Amino acid sequence: SILPSESELDIVIKDKKIAIEVDGIYWHNELNKPKDYHLRKTNECKENGYHLIHIFEDEWKDSNKQKIWKSMLLNQLALIQHRIYARKCQIRNVDKTIGYKFLEDNHLQGKCPSTIMIGLYYNDELVTLMTFGKSRHFVGSGKFEYELLRFCNKLNTNVVGGASKLFKYFIEQYSPKSVVSYADKRWSNGNLYKQLGFELYNESKPSYYYVIGKKRINRYNLRKDVLVKKYGCPQDVSEHQFCLQQKWYRIYDCGCYCFKFEQ
Repeated sequence: SILPSESELDIVIKDKKIAIEVDGIYWHNELNKPKDYHLRKTNECKENGYHLIHIFEDEWKDSNKQKIWKSMLLNQLALIQHRIYARKCQIRNVDKTIGYKFLEDNHLQGKCPSTIMIGLYYNDELVTLMTFGKSRHFVGSGKFEYELLRFCNKLNTNVVGGASKLFKYFIEQYSPKSVVSYADKRWSNGNLYKQLGFELYNESKPSYYYVIGKKRINRYNLRKDVLVKKYGCPQDVSEHQFCLQQKWYRIYDCGCYCFKFEQ
């Protein structure tokens, strides 16, 4: 089938049912696109049987993140040649220094403070990493016990069964009552979580970054208290108003799939 908006998509790979957009951070900021633009496009593709992947311009121009994106795209297209079977790997707890370096080199979102890091080693080399911490989010009146924070393989490597082996080990060792995790809709369809036994319980609204110069800045770095302390933002001016005055414009993502695992 042909996508209704195919002429507006950068790349369409029909035999894989995958589409790719490279989103310029100026032309896709709030001056030029509504906050639900990327999500609407993602949903339109989904309704037509396509998985749409969004790559922000500054990510592609970053040499390290471009390598990570290329590896992710090869994986999405089932073109990764280097395959390792998890049954041939050893499970080890991973030192934080090693784990954080691995995440910076192999995960698009980089490192994240984690209290538990579990890895698969093949020929004494770390090839897969899964990290956990106490849940950072509340849902309703209850709190999840743990959050699955990061999972990734070494670049250009497919560790078959790696996620299942690591998550099973985590369950056996820590006996969690509940685990929460989030899949970024910009590139994930959430299938990995379903394979691990997670249940989809919510879909978050699009979040945003601020565009300063040629880069996106995480909104947490420009919270109102930070703006007041670091940039002299008046107390009676909102975060958004102040950033607009500085010509720092929001750019929105697609939101996340919210998954939970309970036992």
